[in-house]
Amino acid sequence: MNAQKKQQLIELYDFARKRIIQSMELRHCPHAGFYNSVDERCIYCHQGMECVWMNHNDELVSLEEKSEEDLKQQLLVAVDFVDSNLSPYHLTRRKCQCENCVWLRQVNEALNAP
Repeated sequence: MNAQKKQQLIELYDFARKRIIQSMELRHCPHAGFYNSVDERCIYCHQGMECVWMNHNDELVSLEEKSEEDLKQQLLVAVDFVDSNLSPYHLTRRKCQCENCVWLRQVNEALNAP
């Protein structure tokens, strides 16, 4: 993977981080959003996926050290999250210019680029 392509993938994480952290309710979290795999409260928490994703991809994690496949896989998880939070009656995604749909198209282009 060339450095420019890897940097493009990393830049796409900023939007995903912002969206996921905005959706999280951390007021009552005993771990302040840090997923604890042995705590039953985390295992059965409705925000488990978000916490796990943020713990692997927040600003404290060096994305530059991740492999291309890991970067792509984690972006796909973020795509699923953003896509699932769009309303069912959302404008046609191919033509919509909201920041969610624009980001989804950017990720799709980056993942499908040679």
